[in-house]
Amino acid sequence: MVDSPRTRPAKPALSRDSIVTATLGLVGELGCAAVSMRRVAQALDTAAASLYVHIADRDELMRLAHDLAVRDVDLPTGADGDWRDRLELLVTRTVAALARHGDIAAVGLTDAAAGPAGLRIIDELLRLMRDGGIPDRACAWAIDLLGQHIAAAALEGTATPTHRDDLAPYPTLRELAPLLTSGTPDARARWKLRVLLDGLLAQP
Repeated sequence: MVDSPRTRPAKPALSRDSIVTATLGLVGELGCAAVSMRRVAQALDTAAASLYVHIADRDELMRLAHDLAVRDVDLPTGADGDWRDRLELLVTRTVAALARHGDIAAVGLTDAAAGPAGLRIIDELLRLMRDGGIPDRACAWAIDLLGQHIAAAALEGTATPTHRDDLAPYPTLRELAPLLTSGTPDARARWKLRVLLDGLLAQP
């Protein structure tokens, strides 16, 4: 039977959601740097020009993909402990959500604009810090630190490790090399977050 436009199944209608979903999948597969408007269009079997009907540019597309990655993060409830327990749990859940999609967390390090899902998480982090008695100015400044921590923790493990032979000129680094990568990523992230929160609480 000859394949014709009448016998081929119709392609799903192109939409903003389908473009962003395809982009997030490609980031998980290829990494942020390899994802272009043209590559996304190929994945959707369409022309790159057709994407611009729904998306302004690649920067907006990557922001939307980042927001999609954290859309389903559940906010902790009162059953999850006090303000600090809930804050640590929310950070842990956000890190895990980002880490499931390659290096999409890198977008959070280079682009401060957050979408609705990201703003929902930021708002809850601020509320929890205020509940813990942290002054408003410290909360406002600390949200940057928490954002950087979340992105860095989600990206941990994606970098190429340095071989100990490369550390020959740096004796202290060479001696501490086994400890620099010791522990699980989750344990390291939790320790860093505890240090960050302890520092906030220690401020006058």
